[in-house]
Amino acid sequence: MRRQPGRLRDADVSYMIQPNIDLRGLVHLGKMSRGYFVTTFINQTIPFMVLPVLTRYLAPGQFANVALFSFYLAIVSALTGASVPTVIEKHFFESAKTRIAMLIGNSLLVIVAFSLAALLAIGITYPFLKKYFDLNLFWLLLVPLSACALNVFSLGLAVMRNEKKRLLFGQHQIGNTAINIAISLLLVVVFLQGWQGRVWGIIISYFVSMLLVYSYLQANGYISFAISKRYFKDILGVALPLVPNSFQAVIIAQVGIFFMQLQFSKEWLGVYAVAFQLAYAVRLLSNALALSWSPYLFEQFAKMDGINRMYLTRMFLALIGLMLLGAAFIIVFSGKILLVMTDLKYWDAKKFIPWLAAGFFFQGVYIFFMPFLIKFEKQGYISKVSFLSMLAMIALNFWFIRGFGYMGIAFAFAVIYFLMFLAVAWKAQQIFPLPWLGALKVWR
Repeated sequence: MRRQPGRLRDADVSYMIQPNIDLRGLVHLGKMSRGYFVTTFINQTIPFMVLPVLTRYLAPGQFANVALFSFYLAIVSALTGASVPTVIEKHFFESAKTRIAMLIGNSLLVIVAFSLAALLAIGITYPFLKKYFDLNLFWLLLVPLSACALNVFSLGLAVMRNEKKRLLFGQHQIGNTAINIAISLLLVVVFLQGWQGRVWGIIISYFVSMLLVYSYLQANGYISFAISKRYFKDILGVALPLVPNSFQAVIIAQVGIFFMQLQFSKEWLGVYAVAFQLAYAVRLLSNALALSWSPYLFEQFAKMDGINRMYLTRMFLALIGLMLLGAAFIIVFSGKILLVMTDLKYWDAKKFIPWLAAGFFFQGVYIFFMPFLIKFEKQGYISKVSFLSMLAMIALNFWFIRGFGYMGIAFAFAVIYFLMFLAVAWKAQQIFPLPWLGALKVWR
């Protein structure tokens, strides 16, 4: 019997509306992300919630000094040991605990040595460069000491993460932030110490956290100070090649802070710093997702012959969708967030937020592509992209500032991360093609 036109059997209907999606991988990824996401969310919500207090007690010019100190701290940390935890992560699962303890002990000595070298370099160069630093020598000398504490703390967190102790990892991470904010509020609000009180909160929190993770590592047999030339060679062989990448990453992300105070004023830098902090929520989302995406992806690569590229592509698109939602939320509600979370003297931050949030969105997608390049030994390509992007960021800041004024700094931020995203996406598609168009077909 012929079917009448326009009428479908139940079987036909059920076939046509059957979704072509398998959510098991997303559920698995969600379970892996949950612990890190919760701790990251809590950890970053704390300073966000006290922003109304700090912006009330700190004028934009004072907030600018905090931003400058944080910028210099990030640079010196990148140069003095931010890449050292990678050494531990590389050997953690394939070496005996005694070897790991010796690697950590020698790594601590490397971090201290590099930090002292940075301290000496700042002391020597300050008389010639003080007009560019825009902070006095006392605070600049505290930068490498704080960087040393930060890098030791990061080393301890890396051990906890490799031990899969998510709860302990979260406790130390949130504890550091809680100490930071508590001391900052005490000094800024109660003792009216201004921006110096906020900076002391940052410094003291890292030293306390360093002592706590050091005690944990020592109590669990993870530190041995048996000095070894061979171990120093192993540590430097892994860490030193990563220093340029760490340094370039800081410059690309934060050099706008330097240009804002150099070309305009500390008042505008303070406003820009608040916008940067609010837009940074997009970066926090990508960081939380990447902590689970990268291990999951390498796990899939381990069974290369059986990998389902369509499935992997859809998971990737889901991550991009989450990032897009996060960025859109910050952009759409930036005005309301500023009204609730900051003082009116920071209202002009609204101008910067859409461009900074867009930049952080493309940076997040860039991070999601990184494991593809690392798996297929394209670290050299990553270094080239990073180096060229750093130079382009500096050049674009000069160029865009001339053409667009202070908004040029935010424009440069968005443009460079978009170009970096295109560069890694193109290379990843070359070495491991994914069916992007086919993955968008979600109905059979």
